[in-house]
Amino acid sequence: MAESKENILTKGFSGTVARLLTFRQKAGKTVVAKLRRPSSVPPTDKMVAVRDKFQSSIAYAKGAIKDPAVKALYQAVAKPGESAFNVAVADAFKAPKVESIKTDNYHGAAGDTITVKATDDFKVTGVTVSILNAAGDLIEEGNAVMQINETDWLYTTTQANAAVAGSKITAAATDMPGNSTSLVVNL
Repeated sequence: MAESKENILTKGFSGTVARLLTFRQKAGKTVVAKLRRPSSVPPTDKMVAVRDKFQSSIAYAKGAIKDPAVKALYQAVAKPGESAFNVAVADAFKAPKVESIKTDNYHGAAGDTITVKATDDFKVTGVTVSILNAAGDLIEEGNAVMQINETDWLYTTTQANAAVAGSKITAAATDMPGNSTSLVVNL
């Protein structure tokens, strides 16, 4: 791929020439590349899944940038040469990650706390915590509160759990496009 700098003949070009070269604009520069041809290899199931995810990410980004407030959020973190649309596509493509669940302060009493560390390439919008006893019965479920560092989320329990041993704590993080990821910790 070539890049044209201050060339008065190609400045502002975009499109394909003679089915050989493609010109496009990126960050105010003219970029020249060889014409891409369709692959002769049939796509694998994994390739089809990635294409579907990419298409849904693009659909999300198109809708997201129509909302001026959401577009401004994405534009605020865009790097030079990157648009709010690009950031929104990347955000929709990548799900948040629940990195850890700290249960040091959970002893089965109401008012105990559980800390969840959740990250995303853009923003985690919510974390839900659920506690199941050893038999698999739901003890409680609720939303955690984001802490000042914006990666830790604090959940304060509301129900007593008489048998903490064998309990499962699940934390699910959600981002702006609605992607969700969870982590389970066995006590």
